[in-house]
Amino acid sequence: MKKSLDFILRKCLPLLMLSSFLVMTNAQAQSSGGDAGGGAYEKMEPYTVNLVGLMQVVQIAATLKMAKPEAGVKVKLYMPAIRHEVIILLSGKTAAQIESGAGKQQLINEIKAIVNKVVALDAKEGVADVLLEQIIIQ
Repeated sequence: MKKSLDFILRKCLPLLMLSSFLVMTNAQAQSSGGDAGGGAYEKMEPYTVNLVGLMQVVQIAATLKMAKPEAGVKVKLYMPAIRHEVIILLSGKTAAQIESGAGKQQLINEIKAIVNKVVALDAKEGVADVLLEQIIIQ
């Protein structure tokens, strides 16, 4: 009996402690939003929109980075209006306006401004950045 207890303490206890540490570290990272000093992220559904002239389509997937985690709740609440405004923005673009690096940065700034306008927050309280995950122009 003493031998089996000694075996458990020597072999299993370190593994149990390591597992507990990893679980606590992961839980702490998730509760802080995974970003020290920043807010949470809100993934937007992908967009597929006809560009000006109706001959080309753009597919865009993006994630919004919140300045404060509380803004994510408001963004989720207003997501239908946000989607509407972003679709209107994209449908007024040409492929040439989007394909360059400067064009993509301009699009990021416009989406950020639109979302913050819809949720009635500024960049310090609402959406701090827009992270583009995919852009396909066909």
